[in-house]
Amino acid sequence: MDLPAHDKGFRLTALLPSSLVSLSVHLVVLIVAGMSLRGCDRGVPVEAGGREYREVGLAVIPDHSNQNTSVPRQNPHDVELQQAADPVAQPESRKSIPTEAPTISELLTTDSSNNPSRNPLAVAMDLSNTIGPGEPIGNPSRLQGGIPPQIRSPANSGQGSAGSPTPGPGETQFMNIIDGGSTFVYVVDTSSSMSEGTRMGLAKSQLQASLRLLRPNQKFQVLFYNESITQMKLRTRPLQAMYAATEVNVQLGAAEIKRVQPWAGTVHKAPLLRALDLQPEVIYFLTDGDNPPLSTKGAGSDLDDIRRMNRKRTRIHVIEFGAGPRESRRESWLQLLAHQSGGVYKYVPVR
Repeated sequence: MDLPAHDKGFRLTALLPSSLVSLSVHLVVLIVAGMSLRGCDRGVPVEAGGREYREVGLAVIPDHSNQNTSVPRQNPHDVELQQAADPVAQPESRKSIPTEAPTISELLTTDSSNNPSRNPLAVAMDLSNTIGPGEPIGNPSRLQGGIPPQIRSPANSGQGSAGSPTPGPGETQFMNIIDGGSTFVYVVDTSSSMSEGTRMGLAKSQLQASLRLLRPNQKFQVLFYNESITQMKLRTRPLQAMYAATEVNVQLGAAEIKRVQPWAGTVHKAPLLRALDLQPEVIYFLTDGDNPPLSTKGAGSDLDDIRRMNRKRTRIHVIEFGAGPRESRRESWLQLLAHQSGGVYKYVPVR
C-alpha cells in the first residue's frame, strides 16, 4: 500500500546523514591508499614496451682522478649514444694513438725531459754487446800487445760462417784467419828475433785466444820452434800427440804458453814436417822472417817434400811478421807454402 507523503520525507531525512558518512569514509580510504603508494615518473616508461617503477636513491662516490672537476662528467650511456649518432666524432683520448710506426731516428731522439726513463731501443742497443753470445773470448780487440790494424777483425771480412767476421760453431781464428775442423796444430817461431818489439807478446796472446775458441770435441797441439822443436806438454797430463780442448786443458795450455821465451836461431822445415806427421786438418804457421829460405823449385825441393808429406791435404795458414810494409813483390816460399795447401797467407807489420 502507498505510504503517506510525510512518511516518505521522514525516510529520506533519515538516510541522508548515513550516506554522507559513508562517502566521507570512502574518500579518506582512497586518500590514505594513494599516499601509501611509491613510484617515480609514471608518465615516462623506463624502457620501450612497458612501464616500470623503481626505487630512486643517491650515492656519493669520491673522484680520485686528476681530471679537472670543473668539466662536467658525461654519462657513459650518453657518450655511446653520441658516438652512434655521429661516427666522425671520436673521444679526445683516441687522437693520441699513432697511426704510423715511428722511425728509429724518432725513437732515438725522444726528449728525455718528457720521458724520465731511458728510451727502450737505446737501452737495447747499449746492451747489444752483453745480451746473447757476445764477442768471442779471443776477439783481437780485447787482446793485449797493441794488435796492428792488419789483423783486427774488419767490418765485413766474410771469413767466418755466413760472412761473419767472427768464428762460428766449430771454428777458431788465429791472427784473424778463421778456419774450422776437428784438429789444429800451431807452429810458432820462438827464435831470438821474435823478442823484438811486441812480436812474442802478440803471438802469445793470439795463440791463447785461439785455443779458448776451441770446443771440447776438438783437439790441438802447439809446436814452438827455433833451432829445435818443443812440443807442448800440459802439466799433470801425460805427453800426448793431441790434447782435447777441454776447459782444463786450455787453461793448462795458456800457462805453458806464458813460459815460452824466444832464443836461438831458426830452422823452418823440420817443425812443418813434424806438424804434418800429426795429420791435423788445420796448421797455423807463424814466423817473423823467411830466412833461411826453403827451396821451392823442382822435385825434391823443400816445398815438394812438404807437399808430398801433406797426404791428408792439411790446410796450412801462414802468418809472417815484418818490421814494416812488405817491400818485395816477389812471391816468397811462405806464400807458395800457403797456396799449395789451400791455406791463407797474411803479412803483419809489427813495430
